[in-house]
Amino acid sequence: MKAKLFLFALVFVVMSCNKNKVFDEFNRDFTDNRWESKDVKSFEFENMQSEEVCDVKLHIGHISGFQFKEVPLEVEISTPDDKAETLPVVMKLIDESGNDIGDCTGDVCDVFQSIKTFEKLEKGKYKISIKSKFKGPYLPNVLGVGIVVEKQK
Repeated sequence: MKAKLFLFALVFVVMSCNKNKVFDEFNRDFTDNRWESKDVKSFEFENMQSEEVCDVKLHIGHISGFQFKEVPLEVEISTPDDKAETLPVVMKLIDESGNDIGDCTGDVCDVFQSIKTFEKLEKGKYKISIKSKFKGPYLPNVLGVGIVVEKQK
């Protein structure tokens, strides 16, 4: 019986791994669900081998019924060859009908938006920094922000 349970758990773990993901991290460090205007969220990862076409996706978690349709952000991507690129990003969270765009479960919504495609993701260290450009001291009702880098299928 124990062997069957162990085998089932092992198969589940192997099947749940997404082999297309190069990097996936989500930062939940927001006091009172507020993204302070001066707070820059940074993510660093090392790509261990050159990959073909990869997408960089921004992940925002927010409370459902968000009061703003979109959020202005600034993303800086530093590559292993010490080149930095700054991208203005408008993250759309609510559609024209006033409905949440993301995957929502209860009060929590997760929205993913592709922000850059690398034709070849070179081996080496990358740093991605995200800053809210919201006009105000903080952006309310934010639960977290993250980055997903995955190979195109």
